[in-house]
Amino acid sequence: MCVCVCVLGGGDFDSVRSSDEKKGRGSTFRQVEADHFNKFIEDCSLIDLPICGRLFTWYRGDGVSMSRLDRFLLSDRLCGVWPNCIQVACQRGLSDHVPLLLYVDEANWGPRPLRMLKCWADFTGYEDFVREQWVSINVTGWGGFVLRHKLKMMKSRLKEWHYQHSQNLDGKIMEFKNRIDVLDEKGETEALQEAEVEELHNLSFQLHSSAQVQNNINWQKSRMNWLQEGDANTIFFNEVMSTHRHQNAINLVPVNGVNVEGVQNIRAAVYNHFFPTSKQ
Repeated sequence: MCVCVCVLGGGDFDSVRSSDEKKGRGSTFRQVEADHFNKFIEDCSLIDLPICGRLFTWYRGDGVSMSRLDRFLLSDRLCGVWPNCIQVACQRGLSDHVPLLLYVDEANWGPRPLRMLKCWADFTGYEDFVREQWVSINVTGWGGFVLRHKLKMMKSRLKEWHYQHSQNLDGKIMEFKNRIDVLDEKGETEALQEAEVEELHNLSFQLHSSAQVQNNINWQKSRMNWLQEGDANTIFFNEVMSTHRHQNAINLVPVNGVNVEGVQNIRAAVYNHFFPTSKQ
């Protein structure tokens, strides 16, 4: 029996992970200590969350020496439950350490782009569906306008198709397993009817097909190119996806020496960077 454990560790680890997490007068960075700390995090399959608010969590008080000694370390299972959790460094008080808060940021960055999954082609009727939908979309205008709007409408229809065929694979696989168990237990005490034998064969085929699709989806989302496609490493793929999700999260953007946080503020900063307000 496999037991999945959620792990959350936080506090003063009295160590840094790289030279960027330590600065100041007379401070010496020890690569050996950082390597041991990084190996501990890797061996325990923990995820070091991005920090917001400050770059360091410990200050000597001389305005020069500072380090990031405090942090939260989460297991990939816990990150799966809280996919948007981040740690925030608050204002320092009497202590030379700043308080850290762990919370879930539910800020909405807007709709995610549609990504084509290679496993879609394995579904029966997928190519016919795409061809029929593309022909059925009627848009008039010049070529570029027609192509843009047909792709936009095709995107929404592919999303709907994806939800119908690829969503809740875990639940479908569990249903197949439960029904197979029922037929197996019945076959232990009495002979199965011809229809039940055929159902058992169909369930086994659907189970293997669904499991293959699930593995292919996890493989592609994890963006791992050095493992064989479809290799049954679901837990490993989920760990990689969780790590990528947290590494790619945009929590703050430096603008003119000031760290800008929050969805709306970052949106405005990016917009103003590419479309600066014209001076009168």
